[in-house]
Amino acid sequence: MGARVNFIFDDGSDSLVVLYSHWGADRWQDDLAGALFHAEKRKGDYSYFTRMVISFLIQEEVLEETGYGIFAINRAEINSLLFDDVIILDLPNEMLIKDGEEYSFYQAKVGF
Repeated sequence: MGARVNFIFDDGSDSLVVLYSHWGADRWQDDLAGALFHAEKRKGDYSYFTRMVISFLIQEEVLEETGYGIFAINRAEINSLLFDDVIILDLPNEMLIKDGEEYSFYQAKVGF
């Protein structure tokens, strides 16, 4: 079955990067807090920031065959990911969006 979650990296363009985690929904808050702290020095440089967050999240399993996937979607496809948890990282505004609730990156790093 799994505990699926999709992390959507929104840099303000129409093309969005998505990191799919098959097992991450149960621990996404702690994992993402660590990833945001790790990537903080590259805020504003969206490609490096995104890479650093993804690298942190997959660090323990980077060479595994399963567990994570990376894909691109356009903005209109966000609602097609309804069966999994969806976390949107709004990079320009430094906000997280989950289930319509917004949190600052700072809130995410220190705990919701």
